[in-house]
Amino acid sequence: MRNFGDKVLAQDVASASSADTSGNTVFRRVLIAIKDESEIEHAVELARRAGASEARVLHLSLHESIRGRRYALETESSAVGIAEAAILELRLAGISATGQVGDALIDRAGQAIIAEATQWAADLIVLGVPRRSGLAAHLFGSVALHVQRHATCPVLVASATAGDRLHPEQSPARDRSAASAH
Repeated sequence: MRNFGDKVLAQDVASASSADTSGNTVFRRVLIAIKDESEIEHAVELARRAGASEARVLHLSLHESIRGRRYALETESSAVGIAEAAILELRLAGISATGQVGDALIDRAGQAIIAEATQWAADLIVLGVPRRSGLAAHLFGSVALHVQRHATCPVLVASATAGDRLHPEQSPARDRSAASAH
């Protein structure tokens, strides 16, 4: 993986999500998975509305595997450009941001996002608008659905509509761990 931005020391990391003075949940450490430039503005707004004080951008450089050989679906410079553009926009919005470009097979993107969120101890995962819906998602799978089902923290998936509300979905794994703690 290639890292960008400032390094974060363990002692500088804020505690997990908390509530602000109005009682709204604030997610301090937000992992933002960006597929392309079209998702940046929307993802920055969602992170801002979630109360993020620190964000990590993850852009996955996807590869296709054909007969044991891996073929990149984009150039390295394109991948780096997307990550850097998202970091810049987050910083302009007043959110401390770092980022990286990771490599993943096209059918393993969801697992790579979850692994990064776990490793970085994200309070929230923000995903762009799902590319597949309905029958296509059922037949071929969906990165957003995989992340929602398997993440250990809440997942916020951007909506294709303009009327977005900030109500992150709890992943089933997090619901089970919260129920077993009580």
